[in-house]
Amino acid sequence: MTTTEKPKSKMLQLKELRGGTPQALLDSVREHNAARAAIKKALAGGPRTVPEVAAAAGLTPRETLWMLTAMRKYGSVAEDTQDGSYMRYALTTKEARA
Repeated sequence: MTTTEKPKSKMLQLKELRGGTPQALLDSVREHNAARAAIKKALAGGPRTVPEVAAAAGLTPRETLWMLTAMRKYGSVAEDTQDGSYMRYALTTKEARA
């Protein structure tokens, strides 16, 4: 190492040692992000039930419910009104602006 080179950060050293991020993990994160974006796009038109969001986002109702539950926990969506036995979900003002 010459005097002009910076020492490698601990994170970079760890990445080199471990071989980087596994492709399967990268693919999983990419799918998760795409599903979340599709749900946000479906809810941009207004409050919808889980089956409506699932159909619009191209996901299964089970996947959609899990994603909406997580998004609700972290404040991205909120329960709106009830439609029969289904709850309608809507984007929060924080997410509507994003």
